[in-house]
Amino acid sequence: MSRIRTWRQSKCGVISTMTLLGTVFVAGRVYSRVISMGKIYLDDYITLFSICLCIIYVGLAGAAISHGGGRHLDTLSQEDVKKALYYTVISFVPGVSSFTISKFAVVVLLRKLLNPGRAHRIVMWIVSIIYGLLAFGMLVINFAQCTPARAQWLEADGKCWDRQITVDYAMALGIYSVLFDFYLAIYPTVVLFQLQLNWRKKLALSSSLGFGYCAGVITCYKCYTLSGLLEVKDFTYTVDDVVLWTNIEANCVIIGACIPCLYPLIRKVFGKSALGSSARPTGNSKSAGLRGGSTGPSNTVITIGSYAKNKGRKRGKSGSHMASNLDTINDLDADGKYIILEERSFHYSTTELTAQDTVAANSQVAQTKAARQEGW
Repeated sequence: MSRIRTWRQSKCGVISTMTLLGTVFVAGRVYSRVISMGKIYLDDYITLFSICLCIIYVGLAGAAISHGGGRHLDTLSQEDVKKALYYTVISFVPGVSSFTISKFAVVVLLRKLLNPGRAHRIVMWIVSIIYGLLAFGMLVINFAQCTPARAQWLEADGKCWDRQITVDYAMALGIYSVLFDFYLAIYPTVVLFQLQLNWRKKLALSSSLGFGYCAGVITCYKCYTLSGLLEVKDFTYTVDDVVLWTNIEANCVIIGACIPCLYPLIRKVFGKSALGSSARPTGNSKSAGLRGGSTGPSNTVITIGSYAKNKGRKRGKSGSHMASNLDTINDLDADGKYIILEERSFHYSTTELTAQDTVAANSQVAQTKAARQEGW
């Protein structure tokens, strides 16, 4: 009995720790946005809502554990069985919602940062909406599988579906979730590895946006634990792993959505040299880099984060007062410019540009334009 109690306490500690960690990352994300842009945006609100759902989930799961969740049915009183089942069933509402809604924050983030073509945006949102509908269907099944719903926690007599239906649907949702996680991780990785950066920068940037790989692996294991839902006779014990991994999955998605937005906070704490960026040499930015007629080199520092638009100045795709080999993304509905690849260009002198540098720079511009014309 003491071993079981210790195991239950450790699981409760894991979901509490993961939720606390997710909360810290969300707080860091919001603070980064405030200090860099002066306000927060849609994806920030989605992330805030998701972490609130995680906190509610932990509270309900804790209530279930306090009444015997994670223990065998034959060791519980009838009243504890009812309450443990009730809080477990109810907890799946914020639980499923937390890992579903947080993925939409990642979609909004990638939409703004990578600026995909129209066809890709349509596909991205279709895939996202289908996933949202599947998750909503899971919530409906959670209560519709028994008539009345109270029969699930033994508060009334009723009829229930074959539990295999619920498990099969949850498995289908899990498989789709895995594919969705990997898509949200692979897409930015492919884009970033097409840039002319050294492999360390590519790896760092891809890792910051590719945290979905971790969420996908966790979802795979959660699918493995779904078979525990078939054990109706000892449900309070077998459902424990599903409760645990649902929370871990949600917090991994939330953390992954926050990491790419933390650069302003990291720069504030560790200085401008954080993440390998360096201070800008002084010079005439109007004659820098690849702007019309200039032959000077354009050196860029790739950083993660965002910065506010200059008030009263309209900037084009590559900026009106700085050179850039990559297009930055304008958020037309906001007061700020919201990017992950913040290219800060600077000029040394026209005599320092070699023929090889000219060919490389022109090649990169041509590749960027060709990629955008393809729409992906």
